[in-house]
Amino acid sequence: MVIPGLLDRAWCRRLHAAIERCQASPSQFYGVLSPPGELKVDSDLFRWFDDPDIAEVTHSSPLPVLGAELCGAGAAVLIEDQWFCSDPGAVSRSPWHQDHPYYNLDRPFVTVWVTLDDVAADAALRVVEGSHATGITYAPIEFSSSIDTIGGASELEPVPDVDADPDRFPVTTWDLQAGDAVAIDSRMLHSTGIREVADRPFRRLSTRYAHPDTRYLDLGDQAAVFWRMLPHGLSTGDPVAGEVFPLIEP
Repeated sequence: MVIPGLLDRAWCRRLHAAIERCQASPSQFYGVLSPPGELKVDSDLFRWFDDPDIAEVTHSSPLPVLGAELCGAGAAVLIEDQWFCSDPGAVSRSPWHQDHPYYNLDRPFVTVWVTLDDVAADAALRVVEGSHATGITYAPIEFSSSIDTIGGASELEPVPDVDADPDRFPVTTWDLQAGDAVAIDSRMLHSTGIREVADRPFRRLSTRYAHPDTRYLDLGDQAAVFWRMLPHGLSTGDPVAGEVFPLIEP
């Protein structure tokens, strides 16, 4: 679903500055997503730990309100924040994937993707309508060219060639204004655009919120590497909510 103007322009400007700070001082989770030799697309995770504006937007803005609402609860667990930045002229593409198989969680969760710059449909988020309801979970795909973001191979079936079969995989995308959000189920197939962005950076923020009753489920090597890097101390069956993954009551 699209939520126009979820964040106002002032928030977008604050997050532009936050991304610049993060790029100047990257965390252990920072990675370059674009292939070598192409204009840079980079990303970083869990910057609410140390950046005050990212902490505020993930905890005290309309984002957690929406996250809790879409989880069907009065509160939500903040699983992760992740920003992306495409250099001017870069192609912002990411591979078709679902968020679900990267996360050691026992149930689906919500991703709220917000563009921080105006973006045309051919460079914005693309989704496969209804793909969250098929009951199929596909294998995770490596995103980064500079670091490993998943731990190893998966026994799940590979993501199909979505663009080669539009009848089977109907793709939807939108022209969006800075501050517009797209909220998706973690099982929904999605990717970012297939065309280069305009003559300025293209910045966006993804936050992931889970139901308060969500529990840890160790998916093994296929899960994102950050699960091994964070000091969460969780074992299968433990409630996820805690110091690393805070329960937020909007």
